[in-house]
Amino acid sequence: MPPNLFLIVIDSLRADVVYGSHVSTPTLDGLIERGTSFTQCVATTTSTTPSFSSILTGCYPPRHGVRGLQGYRLSPEVKTLAETFAAAGYHTHAEVTGPLVPETGILRGFEDANHRQGYRVPFFNWRDGVIDKLRSYVEPWLLLLHIWEVHRPYRSPPDFAKRWDRAGYEAAVAATDRWLAPVLEAAGDALVVVTGDHGEEYPDSAWEHKLVRLARRSRRSLRLQRWAPALDERLASFATGHGFALHEHLVRVPLVLAGPGVPHVAVPDQVRHVDLLPTLAGLCGIAAPDGIDGRSLVPLMAGEALPEEPAYMEAVGVKLEGRRIEGARTPDWKLLRPGEGRPALYKLDGGGPPDEKHNLYGRYPEIARSLENFLDRVRAREAAAPSGMSDEEEAVVEQHLRDLGYL
Repeated sequence: MPPNLFLIVIDSLRADVVYGSHVSTPTLDGLIERGTSFTQCVATTTSTTPSFSSILTGCYPPRHGVRGLQGYRLSPEVKTLAETFAAAGYHTHAEVTGPLVPETGILRGFEDANHRQGYRVPFFNWRDGVIDKLRSYVEPWLLLLHIWEVHRPYRSPPDFAKRWDRAGYEAAVAATDRWLAPVLEAAGDALVVVTGDHGEEYPDSAWEHKLVRLARRSRRSLRLQRWAPALDERLASFATGHGFALHEHLVRVPLVLAGPGVPHVAVPDQVRHVDLLPTLAGLCGIAAPDGIDGRSLVPLMAGEALPEEPAYMEAVGVKLEGRRIEGARTPDWKLLRPGEGRPALYKLDGGGPPDEKHNLYGRYPEIARSLENFLDRVRAREAAAPSGMSDEEEAVVEQHLRDLGYL
């Protein structure tokens, strides 16, 4: 019997809060202690819908066609994780929230997909229902669980005091970790995977929190973009949340696997969300779809080496107002190519403390050219089939995004 697969994606979960020691995460620490942790995993985008599209297809956005939160539907030319596992005899289930509505097409292949409300609901109000379902699933099963409690506005239950340092983000992470433990227990000996769909930007202190709010109000009330674009751009740099940039804390996410056949090892190599589908397929004895951008990480888990491959990234959030930032990352370098403006090349120092302030594009032209060529190759894989929504689908998604506070 192949293993059951439990894929948990915690929205907005940064790598440093899981792998660091400043936030209490005993539940996730337990998975790390008995499984494989990839300490340099790179998210494909910093917005939820396109990020999930890459996780569930093993493809970069040009190939799967979801280039933002609005107006895009998953290309029919790509095969999803759920379709792949269903064809191999798995019973596929999804428990999702936020912008992951059926109109996006990314829930294709799940025989049972429940979209729950993500706003104005009690903390973890979904937990008992999911536990009951876990205990009733026919094996082998695949469950995708999307957790929203770490997404802004950060929430935590009454026994967790909301701290204004970091706007309450760390309290939300700690609470989510504790409340997740019974869910993992109900999953039994399933192959468990935990990651974040992207990271998060938040103020580090109460003073920075007030500064961010003042900048946001000033931009909105004074309409600075019209008559003072330079000042508007400066104030926009105080943005919080995600989707508007490709900073390290926005693209670096945890990736932990634990369960049958998973060795206890920490892998420092750069890996990517597009590598998840072929990796999970390999661990479960299933052939991965052809023509995807990812590759299996099973060799790295076994202590073998894989050739280094760059990671492709996109920022396509609502705050960018239709603009797009493309990026290519290696452990040592990051190239950013905005839709408008000059490219930037930053030194990352092998995954250590990055320098994202000094643009070295002119000093290292060969490195910049190599990463730009990689971006061009990825862009050349543009989805052949249209990925737009109908007017009716677009109206549903737009209203949902308004309810969530995106618009």
